Amino acid sequence: MSKPDKFILDATAGFRQFWFDKRHPNCIYLDERPEVEPDVVGDFRDLKQFSNNRFRLVIFDPPHIVKKLTDKPSNMERDYGSLRPETWQTDLRQAFQELWRVLAPMGILLFKWNTTCKSGPEIMKLFPIKPLIYQISQNKHDIYPEGKRVKSIVTLWFCFMKIENEKKEGV
Repeated sequence: MSKPDKFILDATAGFRQFWFDKRHPNCIYLDERPEVEPDVVGDFRDLKQFSNNRFRLVIFDPPHIVKKLTDKPSNMERDYGSLRPETWQTDLRQAFQELWRVLAPMGILLFKWNTTCKSGPEIMKLFPIKPLIYQISQNKHDIYPEGKRVKSIVTLWFCFMKIENEKKEGV
């Protein structure tokens, strides 16, 4: 199932929202939802179909909504999925371990998180290593047209590099 000519993994591809080339020839697009037409239907927490040290770049933009599944998902849940409240921390920790396993030495793991439901500090506690780069992007659309103010949401970008001699805390 693994394609040797492809050295990029998007582990939560969804509809490939932030991709410039939504069919990049060097990327394997993975998602657990067949309806988004990934290259590989799979779970970001269990990447057994890929060997150790397989990818030079891994992109991880997991669902940012943490809530119980309902009969009728919101548009955001339909587009991006959701994490379960009882397992979200374990799921993200397990995903990070798997993504790190398939990342090649000197490879880059790019992780994106939106603070819709969980804050940056809550997410950072789940990382077994420190990122090289951490960037905060403020959402400028925190006021509805009616003038009602809403909670400000930020997007967090983390860049990790698999440096072999770097001290790891658990990966």
